[in-house]
Order: sequence, then C-alpha cells, then structure tokens
Amino acid sequence: MFAKSALAVVVLAGSAAAKTCINMTVPVTISARTGVFNIAVPQTNLDATTFAQNQTQQGRNFTETALAGYATTAGTYNISAQYCMPSSMNSTATKPTVQILTHGIGFDKTYWDLSYNNFNYSYVDVATDGYKYCTLAYDRLGIGNSSHGEPLDEIQASLEVAALAELTMMLRDGTFPGVNQTFGKVTHVGHSFGSAQTYALVNMYPTISDGVVLTGFSMNASFVGYFGAGSNFEQAYLNQPFRLGNTSFSTVESVLNMYSLTDYVAGLSLSPSLNYPAGYLTNANIGANQYLFFLPGFFDPGVLLVGENTKQPVTVGELLTLTSGPMTNAYAGPVLIITGSNDLPYCGGNCFATGNPSLPSIPAAAAMTFPMVSSSNFTAYIQPNSGHGINLHYNATGAYDVIQTFLQSKGL
Repeated sequence: MFAKSALAVVVLAGSAAAKTCINMTVPVTISARTGVFNIAVPQTNLDATTFAQNQTQQGRNFTETALAGYATTAGTYNISAQYCMPSSMNSTATKPTVQILTHGIGFDKTYWDLSYNNFNYSYVDVATDGYKYCTLAYDRLGIGNSSHGEPLDEIQASLEVAALAELTMMLRDGTFPGVNQTFGKVTHVGHSFGSAQTYALVNMYPTISDGVVLTGFSMNASFVGYFGAGSNFEQAYLNQPFRLGNTSFSTVESVLNMYSLTDYVAGLSLSPSLNYPAGYLTNANIGANQYLFFLPGFFDPGVLLVGENTKQPVTVGELLTLTSGPMTNAYAGPVLIITGSNDLPYCGGNCFATGNPSLPSIPAAAAMTFPMVSSSNFTAYIQPNSGHGINLHYNATGAYDVIQTFLQSKGL
C-alpha cells in the first residue's frame, strides 16, 4: 500500500501543480444500530421504480412501513481516502486545522477535488493552497473504492456515521495511517447526504468537531421526494454495466471480433469495474443528473458530462435512512449552512420561497434545531445561481471562499 501511496503523491502534486495529496486505504472497525426492513432488495429496473413509487408517495412513511426492527451491524471495512495539505506546508507543521469532507449521493470523494478544467472547480485547491487548511476527503462506506456491502440492511446512514466518527478520532489522536501530523482543530464539511451524516455525527458526539459546514442542506424534508422521483432510479450495474456493474469488456471485444469491428474500439481502456450488486441504484441519465444537481444557464455543460460519467449510486438502505437524523441537535460549536439558491431536495428549487416574511430562507430555519449554538455562531448563506451541486457551478469558488472565511472568523 505504501508504494501506491507514494506514487499518488507524485501524480497528484503534479496534476494540480499545487497541493500535496496522498491516497490511502484506511481500515475501520465499527458497529452501529441498523434497521431491518421487511422488503426484498430490488433486482430489476422496474423493481427500482416500484421502490421509488413507494418511497415518494404523499402521506406515507415508507421507512416506517418497511421497518421490522433493529440489529447491530459490526465489522472491519476499508475506507478509500485522500489526504491533502498545502504545497507550502511540511508534513510536521505545528497543529494546523484539518477539514473532513463528506460527499453526498451521486458522487464520491472527487466531488471535492474535481479535475475538470485544470482543477478550477476544486474545493481542495482553495482550502489548501488558498487558505492553508489540510483536508481529508473519503469515499463514504459502501461507495466508490471503499468497501461495498449488502444494500438494504447493512449500508445505511448510521453505519456510515460510525465510519466518519472513527476517521475523525484517528485524525484527532494522531493514529491516522500515512498522516504524520497532529491537528490543532478538526472541522467537518458535508454535502447533501454527507451534510446529514455530519449533522448526525455532531449530535451523537457534540465535542468531536470544532466547526461544522453543511452544504446543500436544510432541515426541511418536504422536497426530498422530488429527488427520488427525478432520479428515475435504475440499477447501477445495468445503467453503466462496464463501470458500475461486472460486465467484462473482453466479452464485448469478442463479439466485435466476430464482425471484424475491433478497430472501432482499438486503444479503448476501461478502469476496473466497481461491481455493485442489485440494490445499488443510480439516476437514469444525464437529464436526470441535471435536474437533481444543476441550475440551467449557470454551469459548464462539460461539468455535467463529467458528473454523468463519474456518477456513483445510492443503496436502498441509505434511501430508507436518509432522513433519520434528530430534529434537535446537541452540538454547540460554529455552524454554517450554505445551500444553492435553487437547491432541489432541500428547497424545492427555491430557497427563498419560505411562505414566512420573517424567515429569510428555508435553510435559515435550521437555527432552531441548534439550540446550543449562539446566534453569532450560526450562519445560513444562500449561494446565488446554484442548484444542489454547488461545486459544479460557474461560481463554485465563491462558495468555497464563503466557507473558508467563516471558518477563519471562528478561529478555525
């Protein structure tokens, strides 16, 4: 593993011409209370549609209907992570601040370090070389290059929060593999489902984080059904069989060879398949991707194409536990919520349509869920001209500056 990590340092430092990054695989031994659901794992695309119909039905709590009980899920899992530090900082700098970055549904850790257009959309670039933070981005448990698992009763929000807690404690106590660094402050930045997990984390462990940033988030779950319906979910292994499934490209090549068509794919190489099983669902196509994450007129179509070509799935267990967080949070530290003006799942496409003249935005209502946070330590900011995927819009770096400035203003 060390040989691969050393190579990653060279490649990543060269590609971004700035930050120094290390890719690593980190084992975590965790346990959590998970739901046991009395439904079958969807096997086909029509099963996926049926699941979405059940979950988005008005007036029905499908999670509650399907829940049969609870069990303890425990095990050792591998988490794929990328640790980055500013190019000007040596590996033993005196107690810097680290940001732990948790991606949302549809993405992996590259959401935070998008290489498109020479890394112009990279959150990590701005945080590290722009503001001298260290960062740890990781593939959530069950997703990307982290360990996969049973999609209904295992890969759920609570188990993923347990993994996030373990990663955080390793950074805090100096035992994180491959990171020879002690940190003065540890902060957390999430996106969407990653924000929901960050929210749950600091409620369970109120002193685990020195500052929290929740992007693409509000406490209003009224519009989450829009996301489920708009995804037009399909089985990931059927939607992109070579990348997300287990279809062998050599099988296709043999068929093409029968018809003397191999020249048409000469030189084409594919990354190893992620081999997701049934029950891992993904949005149907690029149109669905736009509907879920992008605001028309305010993004580069090339970024949308990258998003579709690199999209990641969601498990049915995650969807059933998506809104399982408490309505009142025990955390008392600084909180920033930053959400795109036209966020779909958390604002219904318009974050200013509150129906209450005294409430400036839908995310601002979350102040009531943090009774231990002083008004001076809570900020709800609406990023203009952005959809749910803030990092994918033309003005993404403006949002990044808002985040870093907030953290610095709190001494983090």
